[in-house]
Amino acid sequence: MHILELSDFYRPVIGGLERHVETFSRELVRLGHTVTVVTLQTGDHPAEEKLDGVRVLRIRGWSGALTAFHADATRPFHPTAPDPGAMAVMRRVIQQERPDVVHSHSWLQYSYFPLHHRQRGPAHVVTLHDYGLTCAKKTLQHVTRRLANSADSTPSEPQTAHLSRPCSGPRLAKCLSCAPDQYGVLKGTAITTGLRASRVLHGRADCYIAISTAVADGSRQALPSRFEIVVIPTMVPNHLPALARSTPRPTFLPSEDGYLMFVGALGRHKGVDVLLEARRRMRNRPPLVLIGTPRADTPRIDDPEVIIAHNVPSAQVMASWLRASAAVVPSVWNEPMGQVAIEAMLVGRAVVASDVGGLRDVVEHGATGLMVPPGDPGALAAALDSLLDDPETRQRIGETGRQRARQFEAAAVAPRIVEVFEDVLLRRAGAAHR
Repeated sequence: MHILELSDFYRPVIGGLERHVETFSRELVRLGHTVTVVTLQTGDHPAEEKLDGVRVLRIRGWSGALTAFHADATRPFHPTAPDPGAMAVMRRVIQQERPDVVHSHSWLQYSYFPLHHRQRGPAHVVTLHDYGLTCAKKTLQHVTRRLANSADSTPSEPQTAHLSRPCSGPRLAKCLSCAPDQYGVLKGTAITTGLRASRVLHGRADCYIAISTAVADGSRQALPSRFEIVVIPTMVPNHLPALARSTPRPTFLPSEDGYLMFVGALGRHKGVDVLLEARRRMRNRPPLVLIGTPRADTPRIDDPEVIIAHNVPSAQVMASWLRASAAVVPSVWNEPMGQVAIEAMLVGRAVVASDVGGLRDVVEHGATGLMVPPGDPGALAAALDSLLDDPETRQRIGETGRQRARQFEAAAVAPRIVEVFEDVLLRRAGAAHR
């Protein structure tokens, strides 16, 4: 098959979604398929190149002129509505490449939806990596505001606290009041109204895949009722355990192994503040390693036993997991998946994770890890203490997790997606014959 992958970003711009697209593309090539990735042009990267057997085309649309409005100019994501410039380029690419399947992963899909035809041309399969089909913020977390008590506030200058809770479902007025918390009023309004108007395009696909049950449940209300969502998890490269073993011990780690470890954005939605409080409550306090990117809401950390490392390559992250006692994933929002938990499990680390979102599809309580209520530092501290006090249980859970994590490697997941492609092509051929 010839598969055209659509993704807002691709290597060298890297995040969880981008790693999935790259891993899947390389695995497709290994399986004998032809793969072309269409992505947005960022920086001065080549407009066309071949990476690991994958042809990469970087395109520009009219929305590229709005880069100055993006908080991160290196990640100018596609708008939530069709971009006429991107559509024109994509139409030419389809005519030249003649793919069997167009596989969308992000909001770039909105410039392909209008080009899709139910009977003619390539099949269209959409993979949902987050809640972006329903929520402009892609989180399905609703922000409310309340007055916060403070000795410094006055009646004329009240302080406001922003509270984030799971969203019960999108409504235009509610979304318009919530999105500005992340994007600002102008951009938040544009993204929200564009997403709502573009719902009429969501039927222009043959199949939807969600990376977790949580993402599937959070996306159904934005789809026509006739669509069934297939749940297939995100994937990790096949070689991660070998990479962990072959990589030298990173120099930023504590002098001795056996520390606790967290990987992810160092923000409150990831539960970093909950983790820090849990560590203060633990009976034994091993060093804590935090690997990730700082945010505006990153808590202040002045504990010398808490080590923070930024911009750590994947090989060093895996080598660090290998030497940890336990992995901690204390998210307080509905994580779409739990890729860091999978990476830790692959090298036999027991995981303590919040009982939220896609983490429920990854961690089985008592078998491959321990699940705790989100935002509860007491429960998190107790779970970590119990693992550290019981090396035999920790080893058993780690070994069971290692076996389960193999189900998320590219060699196991990619064929399941290819099977969806083949099924869609058969259905389209049958419909055309009838």
